[in-house]
Amino acid sequence: MDQSFRRIVTLLLFLAAPSLGAATRLSFEDLLANLKSPNAKTRQEAAEALGKSRRREAVAHLAPLVHDPEMKVRMEVVKALRQLREPAAVPALVTSLRDGDPGIREEAIGTLVELYSDRERASAVGRFLDLFSDEFDRSSIAPHAVVDPSVIQGLARALRDEDKDIREEAALALGILNGTAALRELTAALQDPEPGVRGAAATAIGKIGSLPDGRALIPLLSDNAASVRHRALQAIGVLKVTEAGPALREMYEANRRKELGLKVLETLSRVGDPTQADLFQQLFQDPDAAKRRLAVEGLGRISGAAQLDAFKKDYQREKNDEVRLAYTFALARMGDRAFLDSIVRELPSRTLGARARYYLLEMGHGVVGELYPYLKDPDADVRAVLCDILGTIGDAGTIPQLTPLLTDPNSSVVDRATRAIERLRRATAGSPAPPPA
Repeated sequence: MDQSFRRIVTLLLFLAAPSLGAATRLSFEDLLANLKSPNAKTRQEAAEALGKSRRREAVAHLAPLVHDPEMKVRMEVVKALRQLREPAAVPALVTSLRDGDPGIREEAIGTLVELYSDRERASAVGRFLDLFSDEFDRSSIAPHAVVDPSVIQGLARALRDEDKDIREEAALALGILNGTAALRELTAALQDPEPGVRGAAATAIGKIGSLPDGRALIPLLSDNAASVRHRALQAIGVLKVTEAGPALREMYEANRRKELGLKVLETLSRVGDPTQADLFQQLFQDPDAAKRRLAVEGLGRISGAAQLDAFKKDYQREKNDEVRLAYTFALARMGDRAFLDSIVRELPSRTLGARARYYLLEMGHGVVGELYPYLKDPDADVRAVLCDILGTIGDAGTIPQLTPLLTDPNSSVVDRATRAIERLRRATAGSPAPPPA
């Protein structure tokens, strides 16, 4: 009898469990009330729950708590604002950039980056912010995104933070958020005693600076820290700091047989210094295909139509596929646009596709019109990749060319054409219409 009774009690408790949980679940209004509780733990839990609620009206109630006396509450508030991803949270997050706790300041930097760049942070803030690839050298935020000036000002102040990690992350964040208004402060940060900060400032300048800003990077080629030299090399290549040519040549000669030598040669190839033509000519016959490729690219960037015939002869003799692709880039850049066809045909390639895409992106808006016919290419992969490229280097006049692909038989092409059109619409909003062809 006792055993049957116990079974009945257990069953009743099981059936009652959902209703008991519902009774303890707090409403949105209850959570707002708990933010005012004298109990810090209650405020912290309420902030966490409000972040998960995804209700934008929670921002106005959470924002005052960035001044809460309890550090754990303030941290939970910033995390909640990150989950809510609302522009109305910006003033509170800028305030948190000056919080007394470095962890909160770091969280605020990462949250601001996520808010504007529309990317989730997959790991630590520093690793998330440390983005610098050859393909997307100058990318940061979407063209339509407007960063509140107070954010750039706050991050510029953070370049003088007592915590070196905060200074480094602030510099990288300025690069991602297109903080051109802070270029003077970033240039000053190139003198920071911490190599991580100097390197981050160099990276940021490479992303958002111009040629004059890039000249300040040349002294970093002889920095004591290898990481700083590496970042300076990348940024100088992106900004095409021609004046760095002699320093890069000296650096290359000193490291010609080392791994660093190839990285230096890559930068030297990109900056377009005509005085280095002799070096590129020397490397045309180098047994190392990587060096030959960089020599071809470098000479292609500084040569004109007068050298076309010689280039074509060397192109016909070249056996390596990567180097041959570099020749097609150089020849197209020098004026023979028929070689664009060879570049476009490699876009679907697993081995050469990324480089072909990079070449077209580098040639930029000047080749946009010549890429339009390939939007009818029989290869769906070609059409799809061209949507991505034209969405980056195109203009308002590109939209009508992409529109027919919205009914393409390939779903991937349709999706990428849709994204490219939307990107161009946002980027060109308010711009004057292009002249008729």
